[in-house]
Amino acid sequence: MKSLKKVGVLFTLLITTLAMVGCASTTTEEKSTAMKTVQTDKGEVEIPVNPKRIISDYYLGEFLAVGVKPIIASPYALNNPYLKEDIEGIEPMNITSSETTLEQFTAAKPDLIVTITEADYEKYSKIAPTVYIQDGKRSDDETFEYIASLVGKEKEAKDYIEKFLQKAEEHKQEIQDIVKDQTVSIVEVWPQQIYTMGSHFARGGRILYDLWDLKAPEKIQKEMVDGDKQYEVVSLEALPEYAGDFVLYGVLDGTDPAFVTSSNLWNSLPAVKNGKTLPYEQVSFMHRDPITQSKQLEIFIDFFEQFKE
Repeated sequence: MKSLKKVGVLFTLLITTLAMVGCASTTTEEKSTAMKTVQTDKGEVEIPVNPKRIISDYYLGEFLAVGVKPIIASPYALNNPYLKEDIEGIEPMNITSSETTLEQFTAAKPDLIVTITEADYEKYSKIAPTVYIQDGKRSDDETFEYIASLVGKEKEAKDYIEKFLQKAEEHKQEIQDIVKDQTVSIVEVWPQQIYTMGSHFARGGRILYDLWDLKAPEKIQKEMVDGDKQYEVVSLEALPEYAGDFVLYGVLDGTDPAFVTSSNLWNSLPAVKNGKTLPYEQVSFMHRDPITQSKQLEIFIDFFEQFKE
């Protein structure tokens, strides 16, 4: 009789345990398929509360900064050296054609697509819930926080931003004391073209002009820092008007910059003669994600501190 009672107790415990496991499985499944409504640049969209299979055709660094790894990302973002430690296992977008991209996305069975390309929104929306983020509509920090909110990482984003801004502020006075009334400019060499930028087109301009309040040459300051112009293509002959006392310059991958850097005009610029130039990797500086900006901040601090008296 005691044996029968013991068997009965064990059977009851087994049934209870199985029931609990079943409840847990249901709860987990419900959690993974639960949806929430978010406001996007295309109106309200329902997305998973906890998306697991994310595709992003641009905003990779924003996801990686809060510990979220998309399954497919832009090959241009994946080429960013500052992200290389976190991209293992991410598949590059097949950009051979729009058809190959759609085929790849469909086969991947994503539960969320985040895109910067309005023209692709409708096509992507037929594959999975899609969030279109209009480029330039938000500040870099606002974009980062918005993307983090899609995956429930708002606190992580706020902490990251706070740490970045605090470091920039800690060095602001030091950098201003070094630069004084000298000007800083950003120059980029493309095939037979020279671009100048201010604070609206990545390349670290936000740090230099917005966070540290450094000044650019008059033409850049007026139109591309105080104004809304993103960049300007200038001739080699006009470069002295746009070149500051400090010059940051990048070269588009595969471009021979000799038509600029071997010219007498370039080598006669005060920044070049005084050794106040900072070459940068165009493939990384073209991005505005929080990881890239944090790295740019470190590079700028090291660069300007060389000229500390």
